[in-house]
Amino acid sequence: MSAVHQEGAPFPADVEYLEDILAIPPGNTLPAGAEVVSVEPAVKFAEYYEGGWGYVIAFTADEQAIRDYVDENVSVGSSAIDKYPVASGPGDGLNDVELESISRPWRIGFGNAKLVLERPLGRGWLLIRGAPR
Repeated sequence: MSAVHQEGAPFPADVEYLEDILAIPPGNTLPAGAEVVSVEPAVKFAEYYEGGWGYVIAFTADEQAIRDYVDENVSVGSSAIDKYPVASGPGDGLNDVELESISRPWRIGFGNAKLVLERPLGRGWLLIRGAPR
C-alpha cells in the first residue's frame, strides 16, 4: 500500500513517517509498547475544514499502558475512561473513525489531537489534525 499525502499535510500518511507525524507541534506520543496498526489520512476532517489535514493513527496497547498514557497526557486522568459516556458521531469531531465498529468508544481532546479508546481497553486511535493559520 502506498503512502497518501494530503494537500497541506507536512508528511504522507504512512507508518514510515510515524515519528515525524508524532513530532508535529506541540508533539504527541503513543502509549508505552503500543503497536501501530495503521496511519491513515483524516479525509473527512479535511473535507469538513477547508485547508484542514490530519492523520488517524490506529494502535493497540495493554490496558495499563493506556491508563498510564491518559494519566500523563490528559487533565481528567484515566479514571474518567470508566465514567464518561460513549462518544457518538460527527458532533464529537470523530468523522474519520468508524465509531459504530468500536465497543463503548471514549474520546478526549488535548493539544492538536483527539484520542479515541475502545472499552474494554486495548484498541485506540490518535487523531492529529491541523490547518493553515
